[in-house]
Amino acid sequence: MFYGPGGPYALFAGKDASRALAKMSFEDKDLTGDISGLGPFELEALQDWEYKFMSKYVKVGTIKKTVPVTDGASNGEPAKADNVAKPAEDGPSESPAVKSEETPTGDDAKNE
Repeated sequence: MFYGPGGPYALFAGKDASRALAKMSFEDKDLTGDISGLGPFELEALQDWEYKFMSKYVKVGTIKKTVPVTDGASNGEPAKADNVAKPAEDGPSESPAVKSEETPTGDDAKNE
C-alpha cells in the first residue's frame, strides 16, 4: 500500500497536501492546503494530480477545515481546532487535490 502506514506516500494520506503535490515536495512544510503563491506551472501540476486521482481512486472523504475561533473569554487565546477527515458526501470536494485514504479500484488495486 502506497498510502498506508509505512508506505512511501503515507505522509499525504488523510490531509490536504495540495501544496506538496503542486510542488512535487515531500517536505513537512509543504503538507498544507495553502496554494497561495504558487506559479502557473505548479497550479497546472496540481490540476494534473486532481485528474489522476479522480480517475484512479474512489473518493472516501473530504478534509474538514476548521479555523481557530476565540471562545469569547478575555484571555484572547483561540479555542482548539483540528483538521479531521470526514466521510464523503455527494457534493464536490472543497479543494482540488483533497484526498483522504484513497482506495484503488479495478486493475489498479491489483498493482498496488
